[in-house]
Amino acid sequence: PGKMKEEDARITMSNKEVTSRVLARDKLVGVLKQVIETRYKDVIELKYGYQVDPISFGNEDVTSDGEESGPPVQLQVSQCTPLSSDGDTEECSIENNQPSKVTTQFLIAADGAARGIANAMETADEEYRKQRNIFQRLFGKSKQLPFRVTRYDDDNQRVYKSIPIKFPDHWAHDLNYSARSVNSRGTFEALPSDANGNYCALLLLRPDDVLASANCDPKVLREYFDLQFPQFSKLLGDDVMEDVAKKGASTLPSFRFAGPRHHEGKRTVILGDCVHTVKPYFGLGANTALEDVKILSQIIESIPDLEKNIDQAPLEFTKQRAADSRALVKISRGMDRPGKIGTMRFVLPLILDSMFNKIMPKAFGPSMFGMFQKQGVTFTQIQKKKRLDRLMQSVVIATILSSIGMGFGYSTK
Repeated sequence: PGKMKEEDARITMSNKEVTSRVLARDKLVGVLKQVIETRYKDVIELKYGYQVDPISFGNEDVTSDGEESGPPVQLQVSQCTPLSSDGDTEECSIENNQPSKVTTQFLIAADGAARGIANAMETADEEYRKQRNIFQRLFGKSKQLPFRVTRYDDDNQRVYKSIPIKFPDHWAHDLNYSARSVNSRGTFEALPSDANGNYCALLLLRPDDVLASANCDPKVLREYFDLQFPQFSKLLGDDVMEDVAKKGASTLPSFRFAGPRHHEGKRTVILGDCVHTVKPYFGLGANTALEDVKILSQIIESIPDLEKNIDQAPLEFTKQRAADSRALVKISRGMDRPGKIGTMRFVLPLILDSMFNKIMPKAFGPSMFGMFQKQGVTFTQIQKKKRLDRLMQSVVIATILSSIGMGFGYSTK
């Protein structure tokens, strides 16, 4: 806060093995659509504006020893009719449309924040446990891991407006830029979209801020930038300011994770945001979802006689990803707490990690951000490493303080 000139900026370098780039959601969707239409048009059919609800997960006669895979998954597919014809809303209704029923031998649910399949799995698990006593659930032929969705109340709510911005040639184009207003009213974050100075920036505000509303006064927005972020304000034209002022703010998702299994029966698996939902501050949302896809693909490719043994994939995916999903959400939420809690769980650990890693790099790991950059390290391993670091840091600090106290005691005798 208060650093408003180019020469006031502080650059914190990170030894990253990869160069980060920001890919807008619409651009990512467009790329995936193009790949599907050019490479897989004979095997993938894209449908827009449909709601999918499970009728049955094919759990009948499923046993824990894997002898029976059960019948196919049955789904109800309903076309959604937009509630508005002007295209300004995504809300739709399925009430007046005749649904169709489809079956599949293998269902991959990646319905994101809608999480309809995950919610249905949670309901199915509740019914399963109501119908069985504790001995049947623990020792019965159809015993299974529980399924529940852990939801956290958002105690640090922020909304955002996206801002396209191009930095001048004499600015570094491979850095992430961040600035916070003096009174913590807002935060400006800019990440590179390419190597030519085009950046994708976000203005993060509280939900009740007047600047977060749609059709706010562009002059007021300009005055705010001139006062708090003058180094960036001069790079934004009046047309950009008007577009940003006109648009409404987008909400950030709340933290949640599903587990301890990511499958239902032997024919359904869930992945992506419907399993682990985090705020997109640290690039862990879409990247982790794509990692889910990669791991599931590797599992499927490793199964011999796939058509007969596809039922092996869901359980194996749970074994490889469930613990990581839980660790991912808990780590991310710990870095998003407000006030003193945020200082204790985010700011102070960053300072301690930096100090101890610099002094004893073989004993103490880098900060959480440094751990994120390590290739081949899972979120579960990061969580365990940071817990160990905290324990050792506490022991070192306590030892130093005790020594100082003892030395002071001797000196006063």
